[in-house]
Amino acid sequence: MKKIISAILCSFLLSGCAFWEQDKTDVLTLFSTKSHSTNKAWVGTFQLVWNDMKNNIIGHDIIFRGEKPTSELIGLNSEEFNSSMLNKSSYYTSYGKTSPFAKEKIKKDVYKKFEEKSDVLDMADWSEGEGKYYAYAMLKKEFEFLEEFEELEKGTFNNKGEFKYFGITNESKETLDNNVQVLFHNNKNDYAVQLLTVSGDIIYLYRTNSSAPFDKIYEKMLVKTEKYEGEREFNVKDTIKVPNLKINEIRKYPTLTDRTIEGTANLYFSEAIETLQLELDNKGGKVKSEALLMSKCNMISPSENEPPREFNFDKTFVMFLIDKEKENPFLALRVKSLSEFQKD
Repeated sequence: MKKIISAILCSFLLSGCAFWEQDKTDVLTLFSTKSHSTNKAWVGTFQLVWNDMKNNIIGHDIIFRGEKPTSELIGLNSEEFNSSMLNKSSYYTSYGKTSPFAKEKIKKDVYKKFEEKSDVLDMADWSEGEGKYYAYAMLKKEFEFLEEFEELEKGTFNNKGEFKYFGITNESKETLDNNVQVLFHNNKNDYAVQLLTVSGDIIYLYRTNSSAPFDKIYEKMLVKTEKYEGEREFNVKDTIKVPNLKINEIRKYPTLTDRTIEGTANLYFSEAIETLQLELDNKGGKVKSEALLMSKCNMISPSENEPPREFNFDKTFVMFLIDKEKENPFLALRVKSLSEFQKD
């Protein structure tokens, strides 16, 4: 019986998601983030801006005043992802004091490097001011398969709907087999392949129902690959069926904004934004992602941030009097019945 591989995208970017469904995709800050969202994605762009803000502007791990560090903060501060995991041609970063000039320079730089326009720069306030800093990043990748896959007939996904697919059938030309390398095929619901590209970028596809964090799914896939003793060559009897993907998401992270950063002069993040655009079809695909992290200085003292307080001594109270330059009271008074103290 033929092995039929029906895969969904699982790589450093995405895993276990049907992006064409109506459910909104949850764009996560960390590769290790726990999320039970039906559709979820992660891209390393936000980590790049966090690293620059932490190392080059704040100067230490970022925690929020009066709050216990969350697993999200701990993960971001540990730099699970960094620029060494990318080729320099794949990303652009910039950080410094906000200004209209800085904004225009970024626009020119990303267009020069990627021929792309920013989707986030105009969303933020770039005026100059005390404590106003930014960290920005764009990640851009385009890839082509060694050979164009065949466009297949539309089919269901999880037995629902009708969606576009590409892949290889028994009637496809044999050269298409060069696009695919088998990682493992343990049974009809547990398998993985890698798709090869002209540029050398690799796309892993792993069939799994797991909702674990991406790092755990990836580790498990590597372990299964290492243990697999079956045929790794994609041969003429094998077929593959992969859905076309298209996603365009923008995510703001409110858990990281409007909180005073410990060890600073009342700095807080006013913007924490990440975008993700992905396309995948029979020819190849492309990824574009931006991230922006901006700080401001809260000129109001912490006490003024609290709700107004009333000090009305119109109920029982105690009073102490202390002589000038002395420490101990020389008089104490408890007042419960004011009529005793306001006689004519």
